[in-house]
Amino acid sequence: MNDLTRLGLAVRQPELERHLDWLVQGSRDIELQDLCESVELLEGDWPVVARRQAALLSAHRGRVGVHAPFWNMQLDALDPQVRRVVQGRYRQGLDFAQEVGGQWLVIHSPFSFWGHPVAQHRRTLPQEIGLAQLTLEPVLARAAELGITVVIENILDRDPAPLMALVAAFESPHVRLSVDTGHAHVGAQQGGLSAQGWLSQTQALLGHVHLQDNDGSADEHLAPGEGTLHWPGVLRSLRQTTTDPYLVVEVMPHQVAQAVRWIDALPPPGAG
Repeated sequence: MNDLTRLGLAVRQPELERHLDWLVQGSRDIELQDLCESVELLEGDWPVVARRQAALLSAHRGRVGVHAPFWNMQLDALDPQVRRVVQGRYRQGLDFAQEVGGQWLVIHSPFSFWGHPVAQHRRTLPQEIGLAQLTLEPVLARAAELGITVVIENILDRDPAPLMALVAAFESPHVRLSVDTGHAHVGAQQGGLSAQGWLSQTQALLGHVHLQDNDGSADEHLAPGEGTLHWPGVLRSLRQTTTDPYLVVEVMPHQVAQAVRWIDALPPPGAG
C-alpha cells in the first residue's frame, strides 16, 4: 500500500524556488524539467543550471528525477543517424540527473495509434521493440552505472500492452513504466483505457506517475480537480500500488500553486 506522502511536483527553476520549502519539509518527490522545456538550454550552459538546482536541493531528503528532452525524440528511430541524436539527448538527461543526484529519467513512449487500440502494433511490435532496445542499449548502460531508473511514459498510447511489452523486454530493474493520468484520460475518449485502468494493469511494472487533469479533449496539464478525470478512482489505484513509484503532479506553471493546495487537502494516511 502507498500512503501518497511522497507525492510532489514536476517543476522548472521558478516553481522550484517558489515551492522549495514545501517540497523540502515534506521530503516530497521532485522532477526537474528545465532540460526538456528549454531548447536553448540543451545547447547552452545547462551544467550551471543543474549545479544551481543541486545547491537548492541540498537540504532535500526526498527523491529527485529529471525529465529528458522529448521534442522530436523518437525512441524506436529506424534511421541510425536519428538514433544517435536521441541517444545523445538521453545521455544529456542522465548527465543532468547525475549533477542533481537524480534517481529517475523520464522518456517518452514510441507508440502512436492509427487503428484500433487492441489491434494496432500487433504485427510490428517485435521490430519496434528491437529498435527501441538499440536506442537505449548505451543509455541503459550509463543509467545502471549511475543507479538511475529510466521510466517510459505513455504519450499517444491507447492500450498499455505494447508499452508493457517494451518495458518487460529489457528485463532490467533500470527500466520501468510511467503512467501519465492526463494522457490516459485523453486516450480514453478515443477508445483507450482509463487512467485508473492504466494504473491497475501496469502495476507490476509501474515505476513513476505523472498526475494531471484535463477535460478529455486536450492534454492541458491542469491541477487535479480542474478537469473531468475521476480522482477518487485514481487515488484508490495509487494507494494500492506495491512498487513505490515516483509520484509527481505535472501541471502548467500557473497551476502549480493549485496543485499544492490539492495535495495538502488529501486525507492523511488511514483517514476514513
